[in-house]
Order: sequence, then structure tokens, then C-alpha cells
Amino acid sequence: METNYLIIGQGLAGTLLAHELMKANESFVVIDKFNESTSTKVAAGMFNPISGKRMVKSWNADALLADTFKAYTELEKLLNCKLLFKQNIYQLFGSVKEQNDLSSRMDNEDFSQHVNLFPNKEPNLNDAFGAFEIKETGWVYTRALIEKMRELLLSNNCLLDQDFDYQNLQQLTDGWQYNDIKAKYVVFCQGYKNKDNPYFNYLPFVLCKGEVFTINCSGLTKDKMIKKGIYLVNLYDDVYKVGATYEWNDLTENTSEQGKTFLEEKLNDFLKVPYEVLKHEANIRPTTKDRKAIIGEHPKHKNMFVLNGLGTKGVMHAPYLAKQLLDLINKNLAVDKEISINRFDKLIIHQN
Repeated sequence: METNYLIIGQGLAGTLLAHELMKANESFVVIDKFNESTSTKVAAGMFNPISGKRMVKSWNADALLADTFKAYTELEKLLNCKLLFKQNIYQLFGSVKEQNDLSSRMDNEDFSQHVNLFPNKEPNLNDAFGAFEIKETGWVYTRALIEKMRELLLSNNCLLDQDFDYQNLQQLTDGWQYNDIKAKYVVFCQGYKNKDNPYFNYLPFVLCKGEVFTINCSGLTKDKMIKKGIYLVNLYDDVYKVGATYEWNDLTENTSEQGKTFLEEKLNDFLKVPYEVLKHEANIRPTTKDRKAIIGEHPKHKNMFVLNGLGTKGVMHAPYLAKQLLDLINKNLAVDKEISINRFDKLIIHQN
């Protein structure tokens, strides 16, 4: 069997890359073993141009937002399901200092266009210091995205439901051979499992476990996301996704009492109404030391690429990153230096 692309992993990165290849009528095969719980499926899938404790506009936010809206609207049509939910974030202030810090940034028009300082008050929330809204935000139903795309790929005979065996990958003069598949290019989109990749394990990933709740809670807004240390995203009816924790030491996929306690304390801090925990989940995020994604060609192996490190901003970054990678491969266009694998070239000397 011959194909243009062999994609390893069908998380958010692999799914958006497959989508771009389908639009370009490029042949590809995805190898991905089904897993009920992955970081993409567990996450709430939020996107937000303003982020971090310092409340700054994210890198390349305008371009990323444009690609976000375009890509997930296209995927809704392709997969015939609702995926993209445009909702403002109703963010509670935690102190007077937070109020003052935000007010001081409002003179910056590029920043202030995304902020409403005087939103309508939401009931059943402890808001002693008030709240503001962030606009041009929302969330993507990532579990449905992954599962529906998987169904489509399986029906088109371009997904193999199996673990990837590195020992069976062999480099050819004009591409790569994996078992009976000959591909021009191989692209690794493995999320945190990159740690086991002998070709790209030199990259400085800093893995981080996140734990989330699914709760039932009545009396809260359904058309906005709520945030104060943690987020609440309405999935349907009175059911909300709540998260997330950040754990750097316990890197198992198991939930913990520590994570449970953290989420409960945060909820109890600002909810005035009772709630019921329906589900508690955990998984590992593929973050990087500089909090930016990594894409590009392996410095030693021609036609071998990586698309990874999407971290907590994956939904907003994945469409843009997939296009950047294909522009590198097909048009030899340079990848943005902030996300290029080339920034880690010095580390390759440590690889066996």
C-alpha cells in the first residue's frame, strides 16, 4: 500500500492534520489505538485570546481565532454534528488588585476589544469583587470531534486501530516503510506519548496531569463559560464540565484525592448553589518548557515530522499548526520561529 502521509496519533493534532489533508485531496493513513480517555476527550476544549495570570493577549491570537472559527465550522459540516460553541467567559475577580490590573490594560485597544468590563450580573455566584467578560471565546466539543472523525476515517479505510511499533518503521531513499505501508512522509502527533518516541524524545516536553469533573448543577448560566481559578462549561441541560488541575509529579492517568479536593474547594468558593459530581477524569497534557507547540522536520531524518506540544491551548492552535506543517512540507515555507522544532536543535546531540 502506498500513501503520501503516515500520521501517528489521532488526537487533536492528528485530527486537524487529517482534515487539512482531506481538503487537499492528499492520501494518508492514520495509526491510532482506541483509548476511551485521552487529554483531548477529557478537556473542555476552551479557546480564549486572553490568557494567563497576567491577563495578556495570546501569541498570534487574531490569526489563531480566524483559523479556529473556519476549521471547526468546516468540521461541523464534514462530520454532521455541532462542535463549535461561541460563548463569552464570565470571569470573577479574586481581588481588588485583579480589578486594577485589568483596568490598567484597557487603554490598549488590541487588548480591550476582547473585554467587557461591565457585564450583566450572573446569579448564584459569590462575586464580592465583581466580574468581567472576555469576548471572542468559546469551546469545541472535542470528544465528539475525535469520535466522529474516527468513524469517518475508519469508513474510508484510512485509520488502523493498533499500537504503533517503532521497530517496524524503516527509512527509504524516498520516504518511509511501515509494515506493508509505504509513505512519503511520516508525522508524529502523539501527545504525551512522545516520551516513548525514540526519534523525538530529545524534545523538552514537560508533562502535566489535569483532572476534571462533570457535574450537575441548576441555577447557573448556560450561554456563558464561568471562570475563577477553574472553569465551568455547560455541556447540556444542567450538566457542566469543571476543571482543571495542574499536577507535574503524579503523571499517571488515574484520578486523585488531591485533585478531587482542589476542584471541590474551588467550586465551593464561588458557587452559591449545590452540585453533584457525576464523573471525575484525568489525563496527561503534552506541554513544553516554553509553553509553545513544536512542529517541523526531524534534524537528522528526512521526511519525518512532528506536530505536538499543543498543551492547554490546543483547540485554538491546532488548525493553524496543521496548515503551517503542510506549508513547510509542500511549499517549503518556514515555520514561525516561536513554534519551530529548530529552536531545539542543540538538544539533538544528546539523542542516542
